[in-house]
Amino acid sequence: MDRLFTLASLLLALGVGCGDDVGPPPPRDQGPGILDGSGGTPDDLDGDGLCNTTEMAEGTDPLNPDSDGDGFPDRAERTFGFDPLDGAFPEGEEVHLLRETATSTLQVAFEQIVSAGDEYGGAFDAVDVFDLADQDAATFYRGSVATFAEPPENVAELDETGQTFRGVVGRTLLGFEVRFAFEDALPRGCIRGYPFVYTVKRADGVRVAIFRDLLLVLPMGTTLESGGWCAYDGGCI
Repeated sequence: MDRLFTLASLLLALGVGCGDDVGPPPPRDQGPGILDGSGGTPDDLDGDGLCNTTEMAEGTDPLNPDSDGDGFPDRAERTFGFDPLDGAFPEGEEVHLLRETATSTLQVAFEQIVSAGDEYGGAFDAVDVFDLADQDAATFYRGSVATFAEPPENVAELDETGQTFRGVVGRTLLGFEVRFAFEDALPRGCIRGYPFVYTVKRADGVRVAIFRDLLLVLPMGTTLESGGWCAYDGGCI
């Protein structure tokens, strides 16, 4: 009751109504700010990028930028398909951390069991995401390779740089690796996420596996819990 009373008091004090006759506030240009809870506005009290009305409709906390305390602001979780009310950190094999430093590198491994199909190949694709610096996962992508087959005798040829296994017979575990590096990318000083997809296809174009993962770029010396996330342009949603 205390939290509900506090929220109601804040809304009234800021002149934010809930009736049908009150239209939504105009979009706010957040610029290159940070979602750390300090940029709250009447329409987004906790400054997490989700409007108060959205948070109340979806059950997240309009007074807490990270409702479940897992280090992801509520809007970031919503954007990346995570549950902003589930305190468990998203699965480790789906989220990969790259530091904002010229020497930081990252290798992400993928494995897939296939049946006889003659030839299988892998492919990386960045997922379109709005970013104030026009960056996405491809900004940090440095290539993909085929790494191993188990058992190796089930594959006639392993084309490492072509990410391809040829002459596959029997049930076989195939390995792939995607490589990222920060190098000379533009530093932002705030945490941001870039989704990407790695697909394993048979030679006839049939997709046998689609891995949907998230690359997180973190400034040096920060953690998900302590660092601020890059703000979104155009106000809350």
